[in-house]
Amino acid sequence: MAMSRATRLARYPKEEKLEVSLFPFLSIFLCVMGVLSFINVLNSFSAPQKIELTAQLEQGYKVAYQIFSLPDGIISVPPVKYLDKLRDAVEGIDQVAITDILQRRQNAMFRLENHNGPVMRLATEPDVDDILQAMQDIRTLNEIALKANYLYEEFLLFGIYPNGSQAYQKIRDVMSFTQDAASISIGLEPLDANWTLNLNKNTN
Repeated sequence: MAMSRATRLARYPKEEKLEVSLFPFLSIFLCVMGVLSFINVLNSFSAPQKIELTAQLEQGYKVAYQIFSLPDGIISVPPVKYLDKLRDAVEGIDQVAITDILQRRQNAMFRLENHNGPVMRLATEPDVDDILQAMQDIRTLNEIALKANYLYEEFLLFGIYPNGSQAYQKIRDVMSFTQDAASISIGLEPLDANWTLNLNKNTN
């Protein structure tokens, strides 16, 4: 007599299925992620990141005149690297004008590069005469380069720290009253409060 299907199945014990729980793996993974996140947050406070305050920031033939706006004032970093080549490309009164601008900027960079201690301490209140002079110098250089068909153009790049908007606004107010600033391109870069400035002295 043939056995029924139920009888045949009853003769063989059921195989227990192997089940793998991912809970231990996930719990360890989440713990590791939590620790790494905590270390990352801790590092942001204990080891602030540095940014290079370079004296020559370029975008093609355009060169940045950098102004960093801090709660205590501003730090200006004028470009000097290519002015010698621009001066060699022109003649007469244009050469004299470039020489005067170059001398002023080299003096400013010498003060920045030879400061003992954090560069951040050099921040000063924006001076109206200094702002007007900087705008005039940028416009003069751009016009000389354009007249000589020389690929060189300076633009203003503001790096703004938290609570540094007051100094930035003062500069913009002064710029609004001078025709020299009308043709100058402007860029803005928000900066993190934990970043510190590290002046790159390789300006040549």
